Amino acid sequence: MPTDPLNTNLSVGVIGAGPGGMALGIMLAQAGFDDFTIFDREDDVGGTWLINTYPGLACDVKSHLYSYSFDLNSDWSRLWPAQPEILAYFQRCADKYGLHPHLRLRTEIRSARWDADTQLWCLTTAAGEEHHFNVVVSAVGLFTRPLLPDLVEEEPFTGTVMHSARWDHSIPLEGARVAVLGTGSTASQLIPELAKVADKVYSVQRSPTWILPKPDRGYTRRERWLFAHVPFAKRLYRTRLWLRSESNISVIENGSDKTREFTAIALRMLEKTVADEELRRKITPDHPMGCKRLVFSSDYLPALSRPNVEVLSSPARYLRTRSLVTEDGTERDVDVVVCATGYAAADYLGELDIRGERGSTLREVWRDGAQAYLGMAVPGFPNFFMLYGPNTNVGSNSVIFMLEAQAHYIVRALKHMRRKRKAYIAVRPSALTEFVAKIDRWMVGTVWTTRCSNYFRAANGRVVTQWPRSARSFWGMTRRFKPADFSFDAPARSAPDAFTASERGGR
Repeated sequence: MPTDPLNTNLSVGVIGAGPGGMALGIMLAQAGFDDFTIFDREDDVGGTWLINTYPGLACDVKSHLYSYSFDLNSDWSRLWPAQPEILAYFQRCADKYGLHPHLRLRTEIRSARWDADTQLWCLTTAAGEEHHFNVVVSAVGLFTRPLLPDLVEEEPFTGTVMHSARWDHSIPLEGARVAVLGTGSTASQLIPELAKVADKVYSVQRSPTWILPKPDRGYTRRERWLFAHVPFAKRLYRTRLWLRSESNISVIENGSDKTREFTAIALRMLEKTVADEELRRKITPDHPMGCKRLVFSSDYLPALSRPNVEVLSSPARYLRTRSLVTEDGTERDVDVVVCATGYAAADYLGELDIRGERGSTLREVWRDGAQAYLGMAVPGFPNFFMLYGPNTNVGSNSVIFMLEAQAHYIVRALKHMRRKRKAYIAVRPSALTEFVAKIDRWMVGTVWTTRCSNYFRAANGRVVTQWPRSARSFWGMTRRFKPADFSFDAPARSAPDAFTASERGGR
């Protein structure tokens, strides 16, 4: 691609080197935006797949769908990939697309401040360093702030307490007594692995979760050969997986045929797998299928039936010297307490102090729940975008598809700025109001609005994480950049030329 001298002066700061930040970086480079930096507090790329290393960790989206559309992988070993293989894929992409010169690893961004005088964002690191950019994109994702349960330490606990997202591999598990708090996707992967080595495993549940089968298997040698050598084989296969996922979208509708079908499958699996009636009663949910994140596992229910596993149907409340006590007074001796209790997903960008025009903070603007136009832009925060922002967690497809759609949209916005020689872009309040009204209208009748405890809601009860339609519909809404939904002139001042930013100390 020939070099355009105008390209180098629109600088972009990206916060987060996970799948979203990497996708954006790759697309920026391909569009000729070479002046970008991707910050991450960890020591490598990969995001959640680098941070999380607990036993049994795997993806609940099939491997060929959980990958970039522009870099299909012929070498996936299984239908559902495990963490090491997923991390290796993203690390290979960073190498292949030349992202390393743009990475600033082991650099935690603590704050972002818009300077109306210079029309630049100032990013401040934990070490106090400042970096200036024309445009900033947050790609920190949903699952960055682990949630710990409110455990009262009645006596100094002499064992180990850890969150699944901060797994300590130095802690011996062989012969140990381990309590796992939580019943979601993480617990369903952890407990079968722990039950193989621990002396005793306690599954401590606030409420049980619907479990659907996950018939995982390795790809055959013939299948992998076809993916590697037959043109379009892996693309056709991926398209088939995508269409099948789209066909399941009605599982988010309360009382739909698909919801009833999935519930019947889960009940049959329970009946077939768990012989003990009392245990089966304990682990049969009373909430509608789909109101919480769907969990796929074929070895979780059998693990709960093992003689060295006990289900405690009361949330954990107290720690004593060497024991855990639940709310109903049940006490069990434990050596290790694993908190598989999820993340503060609805508290978007909660660890960042982001200040826009007139000093307004994103935390103040979102005090009643996070909202963003297409999950990407907020009025009053010019030249600032998000990946995996509010209401973009898709219910029945791959988040990678959603991240790509958003990254494409952001690059289209920047190309528009470049073409029109604009330094300023801010979504109009009317565009956000219209978008949020659509979200709220589409959310009516979804299973997420039933009486169900999940991480999808803000404190006021509004569902702020989930996308209430198909992935295809989101792609349709982001396929073309809409300049009419944005303003390109800074309020009460003339916008400086975008292409003299480097002269003002663009970085």
